[in-house]
Amino acid sequence: DGALWVDADGRIQACRHWQGLSGLPDDVEVIELPVGHVILPGLVDMHVHLPQMAITGCQAPDLLTWLDQIVFAEEAKFADGAYARRISEWFFRELLRNGTTTAAVFLTVHPEACNIAFEVAERCGNRVIMGQNLMELNAPEALLRPATQLLAETEALCKRWHGRGEGRLRYAWMPRFALSCSEALLNGIGELRHKYPDVYLHTHLSEQPSEIEAVLQQFPNARSYTEVYERSGLLAARTILAHGIYLSDEELDTLREAGCGLAHCPSSNFFLKSGRFRLTNVLRKAVPFGLGSDVGAGPALSMLTVMRDMQFRQDPVSALLYSATMGAAKALHLEKQIGSLAPGKEADFIIVNPFARRGFGVPPVSEALTIDPTNLLSRLVYLGDEQMIAATYIRGRRVH
Repeated sequence: DGALWVDADGRIQACRHWQGLSGLPDDVEVIELPVGHVILPGLVDMHVHLPQMAITGCQAPDLLTWLDQIVFAEEAKFADGAYARRISEWFFRELLRNGTTTAAVFLTVHPEACNIAFEVAERCGNRVIMGQNLMELNAPEALLRPATQLLAETEALCKRWHGRGEGRLRYAWMPRFALSCSEALLNGIGELRHKYPDVYLHTHLSEQPSEIEAVLQQFPNARSYTEVYERSGLLAARTILAHGIYLSDEELDTLREAGCGLAHCPSSNFFLKSGRFRLTNVLRKAVPFGLGSDVGAGPALSMLTVMRDMQFRQDPVSALLYSATMGAAKALHLEKQIGSLAPGKEADFIIVNPFARRGFGVPPVSEALTIDPTNLLSRLVYLGDEQMIAATYIRGRRVH
């Protein structure tokens, strides 16, 4: 019989048993939830592609073929502002419906579409980390820009949006991956990262063997994919690296020492047959990581579904929830603001009904389930989807 006390500024004042809660002002609104409902920290998606929403579930034999045959054509549509707005409205509301309160979002190369995405996220109340997709090479002409143009556009977007929405909106430099960039573009992004140290950097790393081979051919002086980014000054605190499946111990050491965070995308790794995230090595090397849906390569926005896919590794269910909440917050260097229900943090949380599941109706609430947290977590992981999310709050404001 717990209680979460949120103040008028959207910060958590207390999280404890209802009977132990004291000092509530007389004018505080009390919201009672039905028996069996659970309050959890908001879910964090460390890697997701807004412009791929409409192609979710479209598969190809491998990553590079999938990009060439499916993804790039869809992303080119975002040159149309009306289309960009329609998908953005859908995407950000779906995040909230799925209980995702923080998301690191890839966009397209189009500055107008980037502005639209930030406008929609600001209005809907999302907490996001995102920016313009930076691509100079190895894609259709419609998606490529000269390095000097990209660097000027992304810096202007950063100045406009970073820190807006009382800090809910944060910018990220977003080289798509090494294959999309010349050395000059990567070096220019590194200079921006140094100039704006509190801005994020978000890219892909070591997702498939064919990708790694192509990167080393394009950058023959680098000993590893990780070194390509390191030489341009891209590895630092607030650098998010998606996938990281094929990383050596030396590369993991480099990432840990730089303060980078890995986005583990188990659903996508299965969908594109990319391989298995080497969780044991990542834990042994103490590299911070969290979970990412990677939609559209991942087939679902629900982080509960992503947790279930991670569970195929037979990890404890408590570790799965941690990876989508506090673990991800630490990997994003946001653990002082979000990730748990600790007093003083911003009140990003979700209300979950573990018994709401499509096709099951509403069975009698089991007393054992309402008491035993392990059973509750297990039910969320194995049966969970967006149907279980009764409400989503960001900074104490109900957004779904």
